[in-house]
Parts: sequence; structure tokens; C-alpha cells
Amino acid sequence: MTAPQDKILRVPQMAKFFGVSDKTVWEWCKSGKLPGFKIGKEWRIRQSDLQKLINRKLKSERREQGLF
Repeated sequence: MTAPQDKILRVPQMAKFFGVSDKTVWEWCKSGKLPGFKIGKEWRIRQSDLQKLINRKLKSERREQGLF
């Protein structure tokens, strides 16, 4: 269940955010690299899931660089 303020983002929004094509975002969702779900034929991404993904990535990069 999503939080009441949780936005649902569409592929074009995500493509613009990442600076990639819509097709790339679609492939990321299909492969599981980006946490998404389908409504009909369109992929959607919860903003909270995107934030969790970014936070995990930042934490793993810090560990690899020996900052913590």
C-alpha cells in the first residue's frame, strides 16, 4: 500500500529525470532494475520506491569508497 502522498510516476517523467529515452526506462522496469508495475500496457513507478532505490545505491557507494 502506498502512502497517501506517494506520487505515481510515468515513463516519460522518469526518462526526463534520468536523461534517457522512454524505451530505456521501459527496459529497466521490464528487467527489474527499476521498481515498477504495469497498468494496462504502461509502466508506472512509485516515487517512494524510486527514493528507496536511490538511497540504497548511495549507501552502497559510500561503503565501497570506505566513507563509513
